[in-house]
Amino acid sequence: MKTPTNARHTALALLGVFVAFLVAVHGMPRAASGHSVVSPVITSRPADPSASTTATFAFAALSGAGFRCARDGSSFTACASPVTYTGLAQGRHTFRVATLVGGAESTPTAYGWVVDTVAPPAPMLTTVPANPTSNATNTASWTSAGAGATFRCSLENGAWTTCTSPLTWVIDTSNNGQHQLAVLAVDAAGNVSATTAYAFTYQKGLPESGLPFTVAGSVGDLVPGVWRPLSVTVTNPNPVTIRVSALTVAVAADSTPPGCTSAANLELRQPSVTTSSVLLVPSRGSVTLPGQGVATAQIRLRNLPTVNQDVCKNKSFALTWSGTASN
Repeated sequence: MKTPTNARHTALALLGVFVAFLVAVHGMPRAASGHSVVSPVITSRPADPSASTTATFAFAALSGAGFRCARDGSSFTACASPVTYTGLAQGRHTFRVATLVGGAESTPTAYGWVVDTVAPPAPMLTTVPANPTSNATNTASWTSAGAGATFRCSLENGAWTTCTSPLTWVIDTSNNGQHQLAVLAVDAAGNVSATTAYAFTYQKGLPESGLPFTVAGSVGDLVPGVWRPLSVTVTNPNPVTIRVSALTVAVAADSTPPGCTSAANLELRQPSVTTSSVLLVPSRGSVTLPGQGVATAQIRLRNLPTVNQDVCKNKSFALTWSGTASN
């Protein structure tokens, strides 16, 4: 049978175990005794990077705790959640907050972020649809000097949507008016660049062959037996470069005024335009022969010693041109 003294010792030992259990389960902030104070949790903060010169922080800790805050290396001062800083300069900033319990202060909780309010450079278009174009499907590409920038595009003055380069889209070919593309850059902080825009028109597609073109050429001062080159100009009215692969000239059967027949009195040499020696005529431009390694047409008055050719003096002949072009 235990003595009363032993009973008291047992009770004290059990009480000690119970107190130790409470401390292990609930925890106790310790200050002067050397125990740590729990650091606060930042619950709201600015984005990193941020396009705003104002920053607001919210934070929390155990009930009844106080707080001390510091920014960018300044001394800690008493603060309450939320705290707001204004007029922040460009560049990196640091916010720190510590919990204060009694006379003890926790390890600070820190957050760093960058303030960037400078817009990125506008995108530079590197390829665009032809103007005019005969294509329903068109492609444009661009570059940006802003590192890490993303892009937004607007087609036909419509809503802005996220896009990447190159961009391919289909236009409404029933609209023969102007079509529009606009693109802008957005940096990591959300700053938006100036807009880069391009406008072009749609024109119904041309056939691959049988494209129209005009030819003009003349020559004068014909004398018997001497070849005279014709100064020939080929004009392209189309919105695309054409390839002239055939070109011939014919002379009217009789002169003006009549009396000097071409069959009896004239000879022709055709231009050297062939499928293997094509003449390239730029869009809405012209080329004069000889040129591009292509010889022009030539004509001469036959030398007929036994025929009186005085009938051909002061006469002119109409020239007729024909040919084939493709794009």
